[in-house]
Amino acid sequence: MEARRLTSQSYSLLEDSPLQIYYSGLVQIPKKSDIAKRFRKDWNWEVTSGLAEDWERCEGVLKLNGEVWLVVFSSDGRMVAAYAEDEIHIWGVEDLKELCVVRPPGDLTCIALSSDGKIVAAGFNKGGIQIWDVETKNERVQDIGKGSISCIAFIDKDQEVIYGSFESICRYSVKSNERLTDIKLKLEGRPVSFSRDGKRAILWNQDHIYIVNTETGDKISILDIPGSLVGAAAFSMDGEKVVSGLYDGTIRMFDVQSGNEESRLIGHVNSVTSVAFSGDDQRIVSGSRDGGVRIWSVSDGKEEMKLVGHTHWVTSVAYSDHGLRAASGSWDETVRIWSVEPGLEERQSSSVDRREVTALALSSDGQRVFYATDGDRRIRIRNVDNGKEERPSIVGRDHVNTVAISNDGRHAAIARGKQLQICDLRHSTYRVNMKGHEDSILSAAFSPDNKKVVTGSHDRTIRIWDPKIRKEEEDEDGEKKKLEGHEDSVWSVSFSPDGSKLVSGSSDHTIRIWDLETESVVIKILRGHTGTVFSVAFSSDNQKVVSGSHDKTVRVWDVETGEAKRHQTYGGSIWSVAFSPSNSKIVSGCNDHTIHVWDVEGDEVAVLEGHTDVVLSVAFSSDQQRVVSGSHDTTVRLWDLEMRKEVKGMVGHTDSVQFVKFQEDDTVFSASHDGSYRIWDVQTGKQKIMVNAFGNRAESIALSSDDRLLAVGLKDSTIRILDMETGNEVILQGHTNRVTSVAFSYSNEKILSVSDDGTARIWNVEKKEEEGRLYFCSNGLYSAALSPDSTIVALRGCDGTIWLLNVETRATEKNFESGQKEVSSMSFLDATHLLLRSRDVIQMWNVETGEEDESIPDTANVPILARDGWIYSPSAPNTRCWFPLNGVSRVISNASCIVFWLDSGDFVIVKFKESGR
Repeated sequence: MEARRLTSQSYSLLEDSPLQIYYSGLVQIPKKSDIAKRFRKDWNWEVTSGLAEDWERCEGVLKLNGEVWLVVFSSDGRMVAAYAEDEIHIWGVEDLKELCVVRPPGDLTCIALSSDGKIVAAGFNKGGIQIWDVETKNERVQDIGKGSISCIAFIDKDQEVIYGSFESICRYSVKSNERLTDIKLKLEGRPVSFSRDGKRAILWNQDHIYIVNTETGDKISILDIPGSLVGAAAFSMDGEKVVSGLYDGTIRMFDVQSGNEESRLIGHVNSVTSVAFSGDDQRIVSGSRDGGVRIWSVSDGKEEMKLVGHTHWVTSVAYSDHGLRAASGSWDETVRIWSVEPGLEERQSSSVDRREVTALALSSDGQRVFYATDGDRRIRIRNVDNGKEERPSIVGRDHVNTVAISNDGRHAAIARGKQLQICDLRHSTYRVNMKGHEDSILSAAFSPDNKKVVTGSHDRTIRIWDPKIRKEEEDEDGEKKKLEGHEDSVWSVSFSPDGSKLVSGSSDHTIRIWDLETESVVIKILRGHTGTVFSVAFSSDNQKVVSGSHDKTVRVWDVETGEAKRHQTYGGSIWSVAFSPSNSKIVSGCNDHTIHVWDVEGDEVAVLEGHTDVVLSVAFSSDQQRVVSGSHDTTVRLWDLEMRKEVKGMVGHTDSVQFVKFQEDDTVFSASHDGSYRIWDVQTGKQKIMVNAFGNRAESIALSSDDRLLAVGLKDSTIRILDMETGNEVILQGHTNRVTSVAFSYSNEKILSVSDDGTARIWNVEKKEEEGRLYFCSNGLYSAALSPDSTIVALRGCDGTIWLLNVETRATEKNFESGQKEVSSMSFLDATHLLLRSRDVIQMWNVETGEEDESIPDTANVPILARDGWIYSPSAPNTRCWFPLNGVSRVISNASCIVFWLDSGDFVIVKFKESGR
């Protein structure tokens, strides 16, 4: 078994470098494997982090030739089937041997395996089902039905197949090859899951999730959640519970009889696409668009495992009945088989983040790794010994709930969980401690004069804040007013144009208008909607309010009387509404991916189609001839109302676009869940400006020798110094391009920085100011280091040239060619030796001779990494080991260890024993 797992997990290493792996004691063998237990005591080095305690949970990766849409187990757990690229593939789980490939005559929507895996059944998008014998691949049954088949399962000891479409639920005898029942559905929707005994089905439509009796078609219950929010649903094995995966990344569990929610599981950061119960109903497996697979405990709702490996959306997950294995299929064209047996330890440093590592540093004691990744806007700290994240991210916060941009475009209000953050988009300064809500913030808006921000929350309250940017060390909450009255979550808030009133929409189906000039009392409660009110907006004359709801209607209300003047009904929930500047037209964004424009008299002006997901935000141009929209499909689109078509598509965001707005009709603002705020040119559709509204990409990191101060060089040309003990932050400004490298002096009193602007600068840490500019290089500078006595500065240019400068005279004393253009960091080991670290090489240079020094000085207790992967260390002069450099993203060393950061997002730390054998 160990040999098979080693071959499966490390085949490329064994194939390319057998001698090195043997010599180094099989570097990737888990600590608890029999091989490691037998031979580890004889190894002269050890991997202290990044090495699995036991074999990885992924037992096998099955590669296919297309995106995987469906995955199922046989109930005995011995076989797994997947649908990809118009083929059904079936494998044996123990040996991962492919047993059968079936090519159905049409697109499939669902598949099922019999309990012993000998029969496979499938439902077709065009209607009808087919059943095949796995061993012979012969078609056994074909039942032609009407309507797309959405769900199929074996029941009654594999004697029958049950399947459903929008029209009916049917039972088919596998033995006699005849349809047994055909129950017409009494409710609108499509079946998405059957209970194990086939007596119940989950029926889904945009409005509701029903539990129905498959023998009569009657409704049993309605789940307490809108159908438009649900991406997946499944029964427990006993049929008494239903688990649902939602577009907001949450997983919710319901009681079948009552339809009430029993628990909520939080962890995924994107839509949940598939869920399933274990055979004993004690655990749940889930897959998501975040690429992750997670195992949850049903009893306490806690996450038990995070299974990492897929590189694209996970589309389908399955649990074997015995509960020892799970399977997942993904758009990365793989099926993964996971061992989910409790007690198996995880690889210590696994990370779901596979983005490029942009900056990396080690603490002086070698116990902590600091790193930043591209697009993450956060700096994380990991413990070297256990590989776990030591504390929350220093820069940035949790997933973005909602974003609002001030009317002058200068500030952003960002809601992350229960916290509101105000960002100055011009200077990237923040007010991070605006807290008060007791549950997630769902909506935010600026007042017309930009002096107030209003938020609505799941906690049923509305709060008004002072958005003025203050120093981060000030600890005021910023809250000015708290408005209470709604009986459920507040999904939308908006100020009137004159700032005297506030309108709010809620899951309690009401709209409330608040008078802000008195004591923030409710002056009107507008009733009429029968579903959650997702969006509200005032007309420019303050006389009308428009609202959009889950009940598929858009309604126009008279503010003075509180009466509904008009309403329109559409094909899905309404997520966004807006008046035109003249108040003569209304635009709405719908759950069915469409945009509707109509005049206030009720006549339709245009139906705009093109988005591929929910339309979350809409706005008119000042001339009312164009509309801009933002969607869950991550795009911003510009529409011409006269031509009734899309004229520009603006692509760049990587997550849902929550906010769009015209600025003087020639540019468009947009803000997204991806944490960015962008400005687009209307004429070209191209991006003009992009601001990471929640920090900026870290290009370099340095730690003071006492590990108290963290210096971060950023892409926005600033340097941030964070006091790790107090949390206070200082921003140093002076560079005019990204800061590519930062370094502390040995006394920690100064910081050296270099930038793409071609300058090297020295900063006084205590005075928080620049002391001097040392050098200018027109092609930019990429690395820097200070000598131990702070008298010499080493600078590296983009062509690999290294200059040595005298700090006092600022004259160049020497320069030489290093031959390395991708050096990630430099440091002095002593007065005459400079250490250069590139992607996969650590070299020693003698600064007096300007040549690479292959002999390691006695004063330098640091390992050297050769180009062929061999590692040498002065702490163990008679020992060397080898590390596979394929897939290594960055390396950094400290004392007698080397940290390898891998493309997979893991890091591996190798230390030499001091025995010197």
